[in-house]
Amino acid sequence: MTLRFVSCALIAAVIAFGLTYVMQALIKSDSLELVDASGGKVIDFVRLKRENRVQPKKRPPPNRIKPMREPPPPQTALAPQTGPGKMELASFSPDLSADLDINLGPGGDGQGNDSDPVPLVRVNPQYPARAMQRGIEGWVQLRFTVTAAGTVRDVSVEEADPPNYFEQAAVNAVRKYKYKPSVVNGKPIATEDVRVILQFNLNRG
Repeated sequence: MTLRFVSCALIAAVIAFGLTYVMQALIKSDSLELVDASGGKVIDFVRLKRENRVQPKKRPPPNRIKPMREPPPPQTALAPQTGPGKMELASFSPDLSADLDINLGPGGDGQGNDSDPVPLVRVNPQYPARAMQRGIEGWVQLRFTVTAAGTVRDVSVEEADPPNYFEQAAVNAVRKYKYKPSVVNGKPIATEDVRVILQFNLNRG
C-alpha cells in the first residue's frame, strides 16, 4: 500500500509540473505576440478626390421685349380768354401731336397796363384709356384760381359729360397750366373763378 501511494504521488507531481510548464510556455507565447502586435505600424489609406475645374456656362442673353410706344398726347385747340371768369374752350384728339398755346392776348403788352390773365403754357391731358377703348367722347368744365405768380390752384370740376371718365385727366392737365397773371396798377394779382371747358374728341376720320 505504501509503495502504491508513493507511486501515485510521484505521477501526480510529474503531471502537475508538466501542466505548469505548459501553462508558462503559453503565457510567454501570448506576451510575445502582444508585444509584436503593439509594435506594428498602422497604415491608413485616404482617398482624395481630384478637384474639378469649374467651367462657366455661357448663357445666351435674354430676349428683351421692346416696350410699346404710348399713343402721342392729344392736340390742344384753345380759344383765347377774354377776361376773368370767362369760359375757355379746348378740344383734344388722342392721335394728334401736342402743341402749346402761347398768346399774350389783349392788354398783355408788358408795359404795366391793366390786363386779365393770359394763358402762356397749357399741357395736353392724357386721353383716358378706358374712354378711348370704348370710343367715348365728352367734355369737362373746371374752375380754378390763377395766382399772382401765374400758376394754377384750387382746381375743381363743375360739370362733366359723361361723368366719371375725363375729370381726373382734365384736373391733372389744368394744374400744370401757366398764365400771365392779371395786372392792376402795374402789379400782378390773383384772379379767382377762372373757368375752362376741356373737350375730349376721338379722331374718327
